[in-house]
Amino acid sequence: MKRISYPLDLSALAYPMMQSKRTQSNFRFSARLTEAVNPTCLLQALEQTITGYPNLKTKIVPSFFWHKFSENDAPLLVKEDDRPPLAPLRREDTNGYPFRLAYKGNEIILEIFHAATDGNVGALFLSDLLTCYAYSKMQYKSCPTLCGRALRLEDAFIANAKKKRLRDVALGNYNGKGAIGLGKVGNYRAEPILLTKEIPVSSLKAAAKSYGATVTEYLSACYIATILEKQPLPLKKELCLFVPVNLRRFFPSDTLQNFVCFERITLPKGTADLSFENIVSIVHEQFENKITQENMQRHIDDVKLCFTLPIAKYLPLFIKKPCFKFIKRILDKVRQTAIFSNIGSFALDPAAKPLVEDVKLFLNIGKNTPLNVAIVSYDDVCRINITCGLKESDIPERFFDLLSRQGRK
Repeated sequence: MKRISYPLDLSALAYPMMQSKRTQSNFRFSARLTEAVNPTCLLQALEQTITGYPNLKTKIVPSFFWHKFSENDAPLLVKEDDRPPLAPLRREDTNGYPFRLAYKGNEIILEIFHAATDGNVGALFLSDLLTCYAYSKMQYKSCPTLCGRALRLEDAFIANAKKKRLRDVALGNYNGKGAIGLGKVGNYRAEPILLTKEIPVSSLKAAAKSYGATVTEYLSACYIATILEKQPLPLKKELCLFVPVNLRRFFPSDTLQNFVCFERITLPKGTADLSFENIVSIVHEQFENKITQENMQRHIDDVKLCFTLPIAKYLPLFIKKPCFKFIKRILDKVRQTAIFSNIGSFALDPAAKPLVEDVKLFLNIGKNTPLNVAIVSYDDVCRINITCGLKESDIPERFFDLLSRQGRK
């Protein structure tokens, strides 16, 4: 029987080529319940939920030109967690699916390979999974509120791109300048640690409003201020936060696949005024000027053009993959100081809310970005989560302390 296959979206094509035995572009959700996880109910919930997510009911396999989705009919797995956070997915834990679902005590852990989808769809999947789990606990044979969303497989980059010439692509915008790095040889952990601070959403909104900023701008400014607190002035390199932008804000789409781009929020080399007010002002201005419909259209157009060029499109994968890794190694430098992502509020069906105490999101890290921040709000509490890959760093503690001090003003 021939399996159905699907193309990856254009933005996802690089992810399988970047992965190695040690690193993979994953993100991690966790949900803490009010009681110990029932693995039988969790598996039942997964079997029901995945029917609405054909991009996850797959395995990602190589084809002649690119990797692709291939329909996966292997048994779904739910295992007790015994893996380091955000480690590359193993077949024995996943049966080839592009995600890992595990549990430990009263915690449900969901890790997803970014080639399959982005964090926004990952949050929807977890929400549906928790809803189905709640109904399974109540001994329902099916989830009565499932499949209420009209989501589908679609490459939203192709659907929304406009025609563009290669000479009009500003490649310098993507290569980036040398940025402040947080890693140092000999200071990397074998496994990352996960750190969280909880702050009431109302307190964050009040603090952000006092500076004329949004919550994301305010938190970004706090993180930038923390990193720069011990930097010599004026700055010898720029500081660069890599901020994922959900393109569904600007281009309505029901795609289940990736539809995000990344924007750089920077404090330029030579900056001497590191007062918090000045940092907030710079960050606010860049968010307003860079994260616009026009700039997002440019990102979409560039992605389509670059991945559909004949040399990229028709070069065989067995040549393309080593070339990609070779170029990446040659050009390897710190282009962003950290990744900073806020996916906003996590919505949950009323049937599941009494069962779920909190929800967290953590980003994968790398050698050049060992301290990445992910933010999610649930039940009027904002959870600021850091994936830390350094043995010694006072940045997380100082960041959380700054948030506490700012919140008391």
